[in-house]
Amino acid sequence: MNKTVIAAALALMVVGCTPKQRPVEYARTVFAVEASVEVNDKTMTVAWKKSGEGMIGGYNVYISEERLAAKHPASVAKPSFRPFNEEPFPGDTNPDDGVEYFVADGLDNGVRYYVSVRAIYPDGSVSKPSNEVEVVCGPRGEIELAVRYEGEPSGFSFERNAPVKADATDSDIYFFSKRFADILGSPERLNGFLRQTRFLVLPFGGSFDEVRKQLAQNPLRATKKSVPVKQGEWVLIQTPEQKSALVQVVGFSGEQGSDRRVTLAYAFSALVGEAVF
Repeated sequence: MNKTVIAAALALMVVGCTPKQRPVEYARTVFAVEASVEVNDKTMTVAWKKSGEGMIGGYNVYISEERLAAKHPASVAKPSFRPFNEEPFPGDTNPDDGVEYFVADGLDNGVRYYVSVRAIYPDGSVSKPSNEVEVVCGPRGEIELAVRYEGEPSGFSFERNAPVKADATDSDIYFFSKRFADILGSPERLNGFLRQTRFLVLPFGGSFDEVRKQLAQNPLRATKKSVPVKQGEWVLIQTPEQKSALVQVVGFSGEQGSDRRVTLAYAFSALVGEAVF
């Protein structure tokens, strides 16, 4: 047997003795659960909790105009749908609270988004989705209004998200106070050529999330040109373009009359025809 044959035989023996590499198995037991979303002007903050223990490579956050979680309800080996985040989200900087927070910017107001979260496993596959949350971005904040013609600001434009004069052409709301009554009114009451806003004091209360959910389950329409309001009440407001604002009367200051002021917390949805916040 020559040297070449002997070398080849030895090589085959070495290859044959090398143990086969088994594919790495991951315990796919980590999921994102209890997803919730807080929106604001062209932005949203997505929160969720981690369920289960095991190795993951981060999370993907899905923000889509279609129901991705409903369309793909199971774990996916090679997802064709793209997450909002370009790189895997490793988690926030405060793991001790048990909640992850992801901020998404550059979104559009008035667009219905469906939001869900999936864990990413080390092999690139993704877990089944969290619950899917339906939201619409829009401005939120707090405003203080003076009685019409008695101080500034006396009106507010939800579309501009800015205080204006009560009789400005883009004003959606104004406040006035008389004996025993504090009233929110439509600017058309000041001048027939101004905007025609409609109001409804909601028959239910609670936190913003509770009111938002009840409104989603029991759609209501605002029909009144003005409404008397009390502290703590929630008011549904609809603009001439059929966009909606949800307002809570935070409180009042000053005596009833020309010195009175009202503080309102508001959320505005630019979605036409539906009050989705």
